[in-house]
Amino acid sequence: MKTLRIRIQLAVAGEAVKQDVLEIAEHKLGEMTDEEIENAIEIKIRTWVDRMIQVEWEVIGE
Repeated sequence: MKTLRIRIQLAVAGEAVKQDVLEIAEHKLGEMTDEEIENAIEIKIRTWVDRMIQVEWEVIGE
């Protein structure tokens, strides 16, 4: 089965901290237009980023 492979790199302050390869089975892309495929890729990337990044904060002092 063929897959669309997307290399992704997360950088913080210009330094790469995480790399990965995301895959989408080509049969899932079916009859999508180029724009729909681009949107599917963006959703896949956003989902990956949401899993990888966590920001915590607290107010200290006054």
